[in-house]
Amino acid sequence: MDKLKALQYFLAAAQAGSLSAAARQQGVSLQAVAKLVGALETQLGATLFERGSRGLKLTADGAQYADACAPLLLQLQAADEGLRQAKQRPQGTLVVGGTPFFLQHCIVPALPAFHASFPDLTLDLRAVLHLDEAAARDCDLLVLHGWFEAGDWVRREMPVMPQVTVATPAYWKRHGMPRHPSELAGHNCLCYRNPYGKLLDLWRYRQAGMQNELVEQVIVRGWLSANHRDHLLELALSDGGVMRVAYATEQVNLASGRLVPVLLDWEVMDPPPLAIYFRPEQRRSSRLRVFADFLGTCCAELARLTNAKGQSTVDGRPAWHHGNSRRASSWLAHR
Repeated sequence: MDKLKALQYFLAAAQAGSLSAAARQQGVSLQAVAKLVGALETQLGATLFERGSRGLKLTADGAQYADACAPLLLQLQAADEGLRQAKQRPQGTLVVGGTPFFLQHCIVPALPAFHASFPDLTLDLRAVLHLDEAAARDCDLLVLHGWFEAGDWVRREMPVMPQVTVATPAYWKRHGMPRHPSELAGHNCLCYRNPYGKLLDLWRYRQAGMQNELVEQVIVRGWLSANHRDHLLELALSDGGVMRVAYATEQVNLASGRLVPVLLDWEVMDPPPLAIYFRPEQRRSSRLRVFADFLGTCCAELARLTNAKGQSTVDGRPAWHHGNSRRASSWLAHR
């Protein structure tokens, strides 16, 4: 057994919540991942995953082993990267496009450390929302949320960023905290309009029940919608309404109590997948490679901290995403 690959596949499966997602992330077959993870369990004499209809869940032994191994693997990757840097230090300019709020809240804060490792590499960040927009063509690499067809781009999926439903303490005090997703219909819900122009006014929640899985679908309404997340966030922080945010991007406001999450016993469904895109001819670029690896490390750490399970993939578009309707809720009337 290749112990290093077995650990890589195990940790990838733990972060993604499935063996197939780990296989896609590692660029190998599902059989290869399953074989090495199984061999690792046999060698350890322990069951690392509980396998169910909703994917994988770490056992107590698996969680303990993952916590112990993840830092060691990161140290090894850092050692490897350090040696590669000594041999060939990337230089020049890399044009990076991405979802603005993700770049601002998740990537830019980590850039000083990246620059310290690669001082000869210059970054040019561009705000890009859609794979097909004109600005994307000028980028060497894109990091985008959404269900995009890759087309001529090479796609590398990142761990999912789970979402929570939030408002300020003052808003909840004035309007009451919902105890069930259906109660959101009576609140001022701030809806995002995605890059396809579809208003995301259908908020879906899932909860594991004693007998089966419970799914609640709520058509929400509010007096403000926007295709820029920060416009909605500004109103939410001003006690103006309820919105859904990725936990990873709002850790500061959640930790400080400026935003208070509700319905934590329900999982927010359909979080938009996150992926890196680049041109095939850029595959061997050292500039692109080191930044893509940096993005992967950032996303993996955020997924670990926010307990991302990886149920959402670029190819797993929800049913409401299809069609030309301008509202996600229109799907309910036509299904």
